[in-house]
Amino acid sequence: MIFGKQFVKINKVMRKLKIGLALGGGGVRGIAHLGVLKILEREKIMPDFIAGTSMGSIVGAMYCCGISIDEIEKKLIDFIGTDIYKNLKFESMPQVESKNFFKNILNKVKQKVYFYLSGVKMAFLEKSAVDSLITYFLPDIDFKDLKIPFASVSVDILQGKEIIMREGSIREAVASSISIPGIMPPAKFEEHILVDGGVVQMVPVKVLRDMGCDFSIGVNVSANLSPVTESELKNAFNIEKRASNIAISHLIQIQLKDVDFLLEPSVKDIKWFEFKRFRECILAGENETEGKIRRLKSKIRSKKFLTFIKRIF
Repeated sequence: MIFGKQFVKINKVMRKLKIGLALGGGGVRGIAHLGVLKILEREKIMPDFIAGTSMGSIVGAMYCCGISIDEIEKKLIDFIGTDIYKNLKFESMPQVESKNFFKNILNKVKQKVYFYLSGVKMAFLEKSAVDSLITYFLPDIDFKDLKIPFASVSVDILQGKEIIMREGSIREAVASSISIPGIMPPAKFEEHILVDGGVVQMVPVKVLRDMGCDFSIGVNVSANLSPVTESELKNAFNIEKRASNIAISHLIQIQLKDVDFLLEPSVKDIKWFEFKRFRECILAGENETEGKIRRLKSKIRSKKFLTFIKRIF
């Protein structure tokens, strides 16, 4: 009996350090997660848990399904030529101010159209377009069949609280996590009306702790909060958007204080809908991870040692 208790204690002490990977939201910028995963995989740093928000949820779910990085990249390349991509209307999104007079006029028209649609429709995109996107990238499987434990973050817009999905249909979970308010229609799940998890957790580090991880790696691909000029705040819509961005930026910084190691790929100038720049995103993820890999390994070694000592005593 005494030997049995000692064996349990020794087993607990020698338990493998559990590494968690939190993949943040940011639209197309989230494709940088592939570059991060590519380098981590090469260096044999394999996550025991993955949590994802928005695009981080799509990439994380695909990887946890067992789809290889090369396969995912191939899907991305082919995706641009599909009707699914055309129906998402990314090409028609308003761009930044241009030096070309006619482009500026077109951009103003697009902004007026979006403003009008926001008052008469629940979302710019149809549900069928979003469903086709999910079906294209993800197999129809259950959480329990994943190769790596995964959690997807959404927000119940009725109750105003986060919903962490770790069971049921992987497609349903991801569909709710990517539902950008105003752009994609909210997803109905049981008694919940769900939208993009980035509303409350842009980089879901806290979720990893709840899953049982000892060492968390966060990947932040949200846009920088850079200063703006007074001329850029021309109307109520721009002012509201700016205020929302400030609140989100501060929330992200607070949440990232809990992460053990942070990766921030240089994708800040890429807009969330600029899908054709996905190769830049992947490369940015690779470069960021490559540049910090020695520090990451050192941190993991230190965490292993400290965790080992704590378990002994």
